[in-house]
Amino acid sequence: MGDSVKAYAEMLEEKEKYVNYVARDNGLYIYLLDFNDGTVYKYDISPLCTEHNGWNPDHESCEAFLYGAGHSTKDCEWMVTTNENIEENGITN
Repeated sequence: MGDSVKAYAEMLEEKEKYVNYVARDNGLYIYLLDFNDGTVYKYDISPLCTEHNGWNPDHESCEAFLYGAGHSTKDCEWMVTTNENIEENGITN
Protein backbone atom coordinates (compact mmCIF):
# COMPACT_ATOMS: atom_id res chain seq x y z
CA MET A 1 0.00 0.00 0.00
CA GLY A 2 1.33 3.45 -0.89
CA ASP A 3 2.33 5.92 1.81
CA SER A 4 -0.47 8.37 0.99
CA VAL A 5 -3.12 5.63 1.00
CA LYS A 6 -1.80 4.33 4.32
CA ALA A 7 -1.79 7.84 5.82
CA TYR A 8 -5.37 8.40 4.63
CA ALA A 9 -6.52 5.10 6.18
CA GLU A 10 -4.85 6.02 9.47
CA MET A 11 -6.51 9.44 9.41
CA LEU A 12 -9.95 7.85 8.94
CA GLU A 13 -9.32 5.45 11.81
CA GLU A 14 -8.30 8.33 14.07
CA LYS A 15 -11.40 10.32 13.09
CA GLU A 16 -13.65 7.35 13.92
CA LYS A 17 -12.03 7.01 17.35
CA TYR A 18 -12.84 10.64 18.14
CA VAL A 19 -16.47 10.48 17.01
CA ASN A 20 -17.12 7.26 18.91
CA TYR A 21 -15.25 8.50 21.99
CA VAL A 22 -17.47 11.55 22.30
CA ALA A 23 -20.69 9.60 21.93
CA ARG A 24 -19.75 6.62 24.05
CA ASP A 25 -17.97 8.30 26.96
CA ASN A 26 -19.64 11.69 27.24
CA GLY A 27 -23.09 11.15 25.77
CA LEU A 28 -24.66 13.19 23.02
CA TYR A 29 -27.94 15.02 23.20
CA ILE A 30 -30.04 16.99 20.75
CA TYR A 31 -31.94 19.87 22.28
CA LEU A 32 -34.72 21.23 20.11
CA LEU A 33 -36.99 24.26 20.51
CA ASP A 34 -40.13 23.60 18.51
CA PHE A 35 -41.83 26.90 17.66
CA ASN A 36 -45.06 25.09 16.77
CA ASP A 37 -45.80 24.13 20.38
CA GLY A 38 -43.22 26.25 22.27
CA THR A 39 -41.65 23.16 23.84
CA VAL A 40 -38.00 22.30 24.35
CA TYR A 41 -37.26 18.63 23.66
CA LYS A 42 -34.18 16.66 24.68
CA TYR A 43 -33.18 13.53 22.76
CA ASP A 44 -30.42 11.27 24.06
CA ILE A 45 -28.72 10.12 20.86
CA SER A 46 -25.80 8.42 22.64
CA PRO A 47 -27.17 4.92 22.00
CA LEU A 48 -27.24 5.70 18.27
CA CYS A 49 -23.59 6.79 18.19
CA THR A 50 -21.82 3.53 18.96
CA GLU A 51 -18.86 1.74 17.49
CA HIS A 52 -21.29 -0.93 16.31
CA ASN A 53 -23.39 1.28 14.04
CA GLY A 54 -20.93 4.16 13.57
CA TRP A 55 -23.60 6.88 13.31
CA ASN A 56 -21.96 10.29 13.08
CA PRO A 57 -24.45 13.00 14.06
CA ASP A 58 -23.74 15.45 11.25
CA HIS A 59 -26.20 18.18 10.27
CA GLU A 60 -28.13 16.17 7.68
CA SER A 61 -28.48 13.03 9.79
CA CYS A 62 -29.63 15.05 12.81
CA GLU A 63 -32.30 16.77 10.73
CA ALA A 64 -33.42 13.37 9.41
CA PHE A 65 -33.60 12.09 13.00
CA LEU A 66 -35.67 15.10 14.08
CA TYR A 67 -37.99 14.75 11.09
CA GLY A 68 -38.47 11.09 12.04
CA ALA A 69 -39.34 12.22 15.58
CA GLY A 70 -42.17 14.33 14.13
CA HIS A 71 -40.58 17.78 13.98
CA SER A 72 -40.52 20.20 11.06
CA THR A 73 -36.95 21.50 11.12
CA LYS A 74 -37.97 24.72 9.39
CA ASP A 75 -39.99 25.56 12.52
CA CYS A 76 -37.28 24.62 15.02
CA GLU A 77 -33.91 25.57 16.41
CA TRP A 78 -31.72 22.71 17.55
CA MET A 79 -28.22 21.87 18.77
CA VAL A 80 -26.10 18.85 19.58
CA THR A 81 -24.22 18.92 22.88
CA THR A 82 -22.53 16.64 25.40
CA ASN A 83 -24.35 18.45 28.23
CA GLU A 84 -27.08 16.30 29.75
CA ASN A 85 -28.69 19.27 31.48
CA ILE A 86 -29.26 22.85 30.38
CA GLU A 87 -28.95 25.94 32.53
CA GLU A 88 -31.36 28.84 32.37
CA ASN A 89 -30.84 31.99 34.47
CA GLY A 90 -28.48 30.10 36.78
CA ILE A 91 -30.92 27.20 37.30
CA THR A 92 -30.07 23.76 35.95
CA ASN A 93 -32.99 21.92 34.34
